[in-house]
Amino acid sequence: MYRLILLVAFLLPGTVSAQISIGEALPDAPLEYMTGGATSTHALAGDQGIVIVFWSNDCTWTDQYKSRLQALNTADVPIILVNSNDASVFPKEGEIGQQYEIPYVRDLAGGLAKTLGAQRTPHVFVFDGQKRLAYSGGIDDSPADAQITQENWLQDAITQLSTGQSMTVSQTKSFGCRIKLP
Repeated sequence: MYRLILLVAFLLPGTVSAQISIGEALPDAPLEYMTGGATSTHALAGDQGIVIVFWSNDCTWTDQYKSRLQALNTADVPIILVNSNDASVFPKEGEIGQQYEIPYVRDLAGGLAKTLGAQRTPHVFVFDGQKRLAYSGGIDDSPADAQITQENWLQDAITQLSTGQSMTVSQTKSFGCRIKLP
């Protein structure tokens, strides 16, 4: 019976993630701006890479990071916010949401989240200039209070990409609200 429960849990929609590994290529996934209009992951990438942050309109953890992400956004390594939540079940996720200086897009079928293995908001994936995964995980070690942050994983990854250095940390655990895939 226990094995049957595990098998059913594994096969349920939204529970299987294909998490790509460090060094693997960024898929050119179709996306839609929250305000309308089509784009893709490759179209949004900068010269030195791209930061994909899975986001939510209804998660207190993402609220904690708004200003920190805007401060990290650069032209060479742009940050994009991706909402992969099922808006048909969670209507707030389908709203335009707060307007940011950072592009905010929809992953309508959840394909990008599934391919990357994103499970939480925020969950960060940093790709280098060759569109290869260089870092995956959390933004930093203190979502509730930026003043007591000791580890700035995303900031370090962006700095290392911008200066051509190797990643000192390539993977950490993400934490936050669970992504509710379609």
